[in-house]
Amino acid sequence: MPHAAEAEMYVPDAPQCDFQKIRIIHVGMGASGLLAAHKARKMLSNYELVCYEKNDTVGGTWYENRYPGCACDIPAHTYTFPFDPNPDWSGYYAYAPEIQEYFLRFYKKHDLEPFVVLSTEVLSAEWHDLEGQWQVQLRRKDGTTFEDTCNILINGSGVLTKWKWPAIDGLHDFKGTLAHSAYWPKSLDWSGKSVAVIGTGSSSIQMVPQLTAKASHVTVFMRNQTYIAPQFGASITNEEADPESMNPAAAGKHQYTEKEKCRFREDPEYHLKYRQRMEGSIVGGWDMFYRSSDLNVQVRKYMQEQMRERLGDRDDLKERIIPVWSPGCRRLTPGEGYLEALIAKNVTCNFDNIVNVNETGLQTIKGDPINVDILVCATGFDVQYQPHFRITGLSGQIMQEQNEPNVYASISCPGFPNYFVINGPRGNWGQGCALPSHEVQMEYILQCARENAGRPNQEYAPEAQRHEPAESHSIWSEECKSWYKDNTVDGRIHIWPGSLLHHLKYLKHPRYEHYEIVYKDPDNMFAFLGNGRTIGQVKFGAEAPVPYIRNEEDLPWDIE
Repeated sequence: MPHAAEAEMYVPDAPQCDFQKIRIIHVGMGASGLLAAHKARKMLSNYELVCYEKNDTVGGTWYENRYPGCACDIPAHTYTFPFDPNPDWSGYYAYAPEIQEYFLRFYKKHDLEPFVVLSTEVLSAEWHDLEGQWQVQLRRKDGTTFEDTCNILINGSGVLTKWKWPAIDGLHDFKGTLAHSAYWPKSLDWSGKSVAVIGTGSSSIQMVPQLTAKASHVTVFMRNQTYIAPQFGASITNEEADPESMNPAAAGKHQYTEKEKCRFREDPEYHLKYRQRMEGSIVGGWDMFYRSSDLNVQVRKYMQEQMRERLGDRDDLKERIIPVWSPGCRRLTPGEGYLEALIAKNVTCNFDNIVNVNETGLQTIKGDPINVDILVCATGFDVQYQPHFRITGLSGQIMQEQNEPNVYASISCPGFPNYFVINGPRGNWGQGCALPSHEVQMEYILQCARENAGRPNQEYAPEAQRHEPAESHSIWSEECKSWYKDNTVDGRIHIWPGSLLHHLKYLKHPRYEHYEIVYKDPDNMFAFLGNGRTIGQVKFGAEAPVPYIRNEEDLPWDIE
């Protein structure tokens, strides 16, 4: 053995890469937490995993967002974990409750309850270098606090995790109904009521048509230009399964027939090809994000013309709403019925700044009082590039005190060993469905965890100041105000600079050469070689498999 000549070198009486027990804490039990629990069972052998979820049930985003019209802008048959199709989607696009049901079914089908602790919020985490562990502070729903420790900390809470009220004087003096898109009152009825909506982001775009249909009057306060996109991936028909099938349409306007669902259930190969065609139609449009490419120019012209047509004779709105920058510079949102709602007789679009809110309504900078029954803040989430809980790394450095996020490949941070984040800054925020990225990132993290368990007391931290370049050809560097750039026009770009496929390929396998790997005993880094045996030899003795003897050269093999 390489270290046999070292008299003082400790040689463990264990086989090579004998997996030492590791403990993992995952923050949240949304899509990322579900993947953590499911994949850990498949990829790890000697581990403990606990997922702390602040809510009283699993699901994350699709549990928390309940506003009227809340739906996914990705076609339902591709908005699943890539390996877990759902043949029973009701329509081409799914509303939030149906997506939440999908995640709950996954949770129950794979018996993931043993991994989750509900109604428990992570408050802070601090790295203890001598022990090689994270010390995590937590708070239960009843207000009591406690500590836990782990070798690996995974933050799966996302950058859109904390909703916020807008900073408007007197907001909470309002005596009517005050609602937020991320905290929607379940029993709210706006029929025949006057409603004001603040915001023009995704939630507002989906909500305004629903409110307009029943309210006596809706005032929409608008500041930013934005594209109202066609439905994504809406070109995949299914007439082979049922000649009477509907053409793709927005959420609520398309229903799969029972004959289609039956074909999906009974013919998995057909269903797979249908899903692949659907996903391919989205991924295949990547060139629209290349500035000045033929597709970029065509899509910009098409969307602008379509918006002008849908706004009819409302030249005032055309000037204020339709952007000159490329589609996708801000996050694209399909808006079925949104532009039509803005020009409805019971809707007023107001572009004036709001000075304050009083007991009966709002007052604009022009001094105009606008009295309403319901005030809706569709202002979305407080985009947090840093974790929402305090995190302290090597030498006492605090992540929240950094001037800007220092994140490697959307997944790990220099100076914070064994800390990983799912789809953090530099992640897949606008290239397509996030769930394929979630799966690849979770497998990446668990590969690191498995390596850690097989080579005891390793610490992983990416080398300092390693950033992927923001490519100058991308539309994200155009002059639009976007949360991809921390709500600035010309700030640093925090979205992955390439396509979804580009992102998945980069993260399919860890590039350990990009990490600084520290051993508990640096002078004994070969201790993992153990006593000369392999795990397979300990398990099977003289009957240990010899998988390298094979008939086919390309047949994968490995030694346990």
